[in-house]
Amino acid sequence: MSKFKKEKNKKTNKYDNLTKPQEEFDFHDRGVLTMDDVKDLVNEFLDECKRRNLTKVLFITGKGLHSRHGMPVIKPFLKKYLLSKSFVVRVYEGRFDRGGEGTLEVVLEY
Repeated sequence: MSKFKKEKNKKTNKYDNLTKPQEEFDFHDRGVLTMDDVKDLVNEFLDECKRRNLTKVLFITGKGLHSRHGMPVIKPFLKKYLLSKSFVVRVYEGRFDRGGEGTLEVVLEY
């Protein structure tokens, strides 16, 4: 009987799977990108997400450590660009276990 109570009292987050991004896009290993390249890649990815009816995605932008002056370029541009889209509900820095300051989590609603 006590074994049953232990298992019953075990705490789990029943919403954990609901908060995980359903797909991710990684900007690493794509070479030097212009802002037009970034827009094209993001639009293509978002079109696929819309087709698949995804509601949460993760963009891996990196921290910008290898950018000129060590400052991020893609992440701030991407955040502003995503917020201009009517179907983007929310854009925020990813959780630490998903890359933290080198990522953006995006909530979509069509």
